[in-house]
Amino acid sequence: MVLAALLFTAAFTVSRAQQSTLVRIQANAPAVKRWGGGVLIAVGVWFISLALFADFFAQYLSV
Repeated sequence: MVLAALLFTAAFTVSRAQQSTLVRIQANAPAVKRWGGGVLIAVGVWFISLALFADFFAQYLSV
């Protein structure tokens, strides 16, 4: 009987933690999408600059 109560309590606690985490994630989703878009644009600009100025970067960032 004690084991059943312990398992029920653990399952209930995990479900409540999941619910509160989901609410926080949904509240912050727009900011995360904005930051993700900014990072994606920055990486794209970096790759384009590497392609356009390959000789310059090869000279100063040689491996």
